[in-house]
Amino acid sequence: METDKITYKLENTGDRETSLKKAATDIRSQLQSRFGSEYTITADEFGVFDKDWSHEIKVRKGNKVGAEVGFKWEQSQPDVLVMEVDESSKMGSQLTYGISIVLGAVGAYLAYNDMAPLEFLPGKKIAGGLGGLIGVILGLIIASVLKSVLLKNEKEQNAQLVNEVRQIVIR
Repeated sequence: METDKITYKLENTGDRETSLKKAATDIRSQLQSRFGSEYTITADEFGVFDKDWSHEIKVRKGNKVGAEVGFKWEQSQPDVLVMEVDESSKMGSQLTYGISIVLGAVGAYLAYNDMAPLEFLPGKKIAGGLGGLIGVILGLIIASVLKSVLLKNEKEQNAQLVNEVRQIVIR
């Protein structure tokens, strides 16, 4: 699914940290008022305001349905806050991380110990790293196929939720 970047012009109050927190808090309160009764709205902590700053707000219903609003601010463009809305489900994240980490570890182990099918990789440390990389890539492919199969029935509901969240963010 494509993610459109939504640009938001920050108020010129002088203090960027306050402006960024206010913009994120306003979006969260709008999402809470619209989806609060049937969806769970969570937000990560406001990070350190340095050269770059990012923040996420997640709107979820159960493990399979969810959307995420990502905020990104860069010091190179101090008056612009970029927001992205994309689908995000707990089950999808769990599948992606679980499968990728396990297959990465298995690939690193097989390559480091010169076991088939990765015994052709050179050295020990390089082989372990390359085997881990091969395992992670394989894990990402398997996870994406599993997510598309397991979350097929919720695809329409996810798309509708993402569109509703996008409409709230655009306002």
